[in-house]
Amino acid sequence: MLITEKLTEIYKLLFEYFGPQHWWPGQSCFEIIIGAVLTQNTNWSNVEKAINNLKTASLLDLEKIHNIAIEELAEIIKPAGYYRLKAKRLKN
Repeated sequence: MLITEKLTEIYKLLFEYFGPQHWWPGQSCFEIIIGAVLTQNTNWSNVEKAINNLKTASLLDLEKIHNIAIEELAEIIKPAGYYRLKAKRLKN
């Protein structure tokens, strides 16, 4: 058995036993992904500010993130720090 298969099996057993843990905040899978990128090298309160900025600008959407200019996205996520780099990562 491959290590990934074994880890997947362990994960499934733990999930069946404990159920969803809701340990990572987010109202959607996409918001959780965005939060994971933005939280690198910063504290969560600043990530929340950046996510709220994205929500206010109606940009918490894959297509909209793809279509926005990188400079504009960087300004919106600025509270998360390293915003120019993180804007590039979100666009990628």
